Amino acid sequence: MEIYRLNKLLFIILITLATFLGSLNTSIQHPGNSILLVNINGEITGATTNMIKEALGIGEINQVRLAIVTLNTPGGEVTAVKEIMDIFEQSNIPICVFVYPPTATAWSGGTYLLMASHIAVMASGTTIGSCQPVYSTGEPIDYSKYINAFIALMRDHARLHGRNETAAELFVKENINMGPEEAYKNHVIELIADDVNSLLAKLEDYSLIQMTNVYGTLSWRLLPNDELSNVKAIRIISFEDISKAEKIEYTPGIGIAVQNFLYNPLISSLLLTLGLFILFIGLHTPGYGAEIVGVICLILGLIGLGAIGITTSSIILFTLGFLLIIAELKTHIGLLAMIGSVCLVIGGLMLFPSPQWLLYYEITERIRQIILGVSIFVAAFFSILVYKIAKARKRRIATGEEALIGAIGKVTRNLNPKGEIRVHGEYWQAMVEEGSVKKGELVKVVGRVGMTLIVKPVEEKV
Repeated sequence: MEIYRLNKLLFIILITLATFLGSLNTSIQHPGNSILLVNINGEITGATTNMIKEALGIGEINQVRLAIVTLNTPGGEVTAVKEIMDIFEQSNIPICVFVYPPTATAWSGGTYLLMASHIAVMASGTTIGSCQPVYSTGEPIDYSKYINAFIALMRDHARLHGRNETAAELFVKENINMGPEEAYKNHVIELIADDVNSLLAKLEDYSLIQMTNVYGTLSWRLLPNDELSNVKAIRIISFEDISKAEKIEYTPGIGIAVQNFLYNPLISSLLLTLGLFILFIGLHTPGYGAEIVGVICLILGLIGLGAIGITTSSIILFTLGFLLIIAELKTHIGLLAMIGSVCLVIGGLMLFPSPQWLLYYEITERIRQIILGVSIFVAAFFSILVYKIAKARKRRIATGEEALIGAIGKVTRNLNPKGEIRVHGEYWQAMVEEGSVKKGELVKVVGRVGMTLIVKPVEEKV
């Protein structure tokens, strides 16, 4: 009956997973005159990096002409900022970073993103600058090794897009700040606009070109259309009629909110600390639950610190959730199933960060791979479990008279022919079939009469 229940549960899980895998089809593409709108509002973290990756993937599937990233940020993590800069530079879609709405700021990490964009735009009353790196405590980093590295990073990206390298250096070296008028005059940005529609209208008079300089390195320029005849361009991206483009707004889902929560340095540190304490308490108290909660807190804390990636953490949480639910079949205490369900929910939220995920092929492939891997693991686990149960049922009974027949015991009182032996840790009255056996010698149980065991001597000595 127990094997039947396990096989039935295994069958249900595999059918559910197979049905889900078959349903993961990408949406129909709608290429045409469209643009993608993405909003970064707040600190730049690892969650922001994941959001940008997914948004641009959606943009590629829909073959958008331009991605406009509206930006209002006080800065962010160095690793996340550098990763997003690389994503911008490697993007097949032109990236326009728009410091918006009016009075918004793109300080520190925001200015780095602005410099890495193909088109840099600011709204009225906005501010950029203050790019010197700081410690997590807020104190500025003064080591020349780091300062020079960030100066070079800023200058290189400014050069790649034909912007003012001196201003780029001063953003880091002297923490200067600029408004839109000053940034435009100093060739730090290309346009000033107060909303997306006016930005698109102005872009219609320009084209984005890729060209090589005298050293043979590539660079990007946003040039008026009437100047294109004077330039030898490798690639020209026209923005004709872009003001009529369909606007596709990227909508982050609850998964991005969860990631933003976890990537908060304070939250991740608290989760690690709580996880260690709860795990310690759980290991030193009877029962189940506390140690599992501690492990989950530790996993979430490591995710927030960037030590575990989103894909890896999803696999860990899914696997842990399945194991806890399986363990519930044996313990029947209720708590394990509840914690396992929480693990599955959190893993699912992190795996499906946006309601638009079906548009993005790479996300559906990642989902297939993770769920396929987890389903193979679950199937293998259940197969081993069923095999072990079946094998155990084939064994002879390990208690009662059958367990004694054939057992080897030690004589504790001379058998002449009756005496006493110790077998399986218990003392029994015994009688030897023939002859006598001295104390300390070994005997083999060959039968039983009432509470007396029938034995015969064996050659082996202790």
